[in-house]
Amino acid sequence: MKLAGILAFTIMISAVACTPVKDRALKTEGDAIIGGSLVKKDARIAKSTVGIYDVNVGAVCTGILLENNLVVTAAHCVQPDDVSETFIVFSTDMESLLTDYDKIRKSPLTRRASVGIINEKYKHVSELREPNEPTHDIALLKFNGTVPKGYTAAQILSDAALLKEGASTLIAGYGVETDNLVEVDTKQTPADELEALVNDGVVICDFDMELKETRCFTEEMDGPAILKSTSIQIGSFPNAYEAILLHDKEHGPCSGDSGGPAFVQFGKDYFVWGLTSRSELGCATSTVYTNIVSYRAWIKKEGAALLKKKK
Repeated sequence: MKLAGILAFTIMISAVACTPVKDRALKTEGDAIIGGSLVKKDARIAKSTVGIYDVNVGAVCTGILLENNLVVTAAHCVQPDDVSETFIVFSTDMESLLTDYDKIRKSPLTRRASVGIINEKYKHVSELREPNEPTHDIALLKFNGTVPKGYTAAQILSDAALLKEGASTLIAGYGVETDNLVEVDTKQTPADELEALVNDGVVICDFDMELKETRCFTEEMDGPAILKSTSIQIGSFPNAYEAILLHDKEHGPCSGDSGGPAFVQFGKDYFVWGLTSRSELGCATSTVYTNIVSYRAWIKKEGAALLKKKK
């Protein structure tokens, strides 16, 4: 049974309910790389890794700083029709800015997004027809204001041929520290209640081919929105646009790490080549990363177009 899920993270006040941000004090129950180490604010990867917070939906993601006030992230993290309440966070400690609703707007460590675009070929994982079909899960945001001191644009790897199966890659993000699957007793849950929970995205159900039955789960996530990093292994390249990274329950990306970078190091320099896209529920075995090396032309073209927009 494969239960795939995107890795944006919506802050919740319980394991089974979401509440609009304006109705609460931004209490977070879930947001840093599982088994990762805290990233020091003067570390090289910290200087080009940013947080993304969408006030409208209360969702946390991660992004990669590029030149000219651009950030590349996952498409599922961006609502291109309205990014006016999306903020770019320039701090390894995003958690401290989420404790009060006004902080995210007024902090000198945040910048408001002005315009965004998702890849025109982007598909949700549920729309895929073939097992190895890419989702094209990549987007760009442009933000207003200057880049805070100490931050600098990431260098995108120039040649995908430099990426090898089995090689180690350094990942970073603001995602959850723990993510546990809890099975729902469908026999004890009224059908209309279960349907409502599924429609709200609180419960995910799938047909288990081995047991020949439908099983449903909720995810219990926890951890502060603080930038962490860890090293995991490149498993395979199912297509020209994606890579599968291997990990375990102790080390790896999870909800909130969407759009976060995967780096390779050559000498003293770090080059970004991937961004977090999606994983199986529970974030237990592997994660699909968008291979942004294959999108260099798209980033250049659409980035130039965004820079011409006056928003």
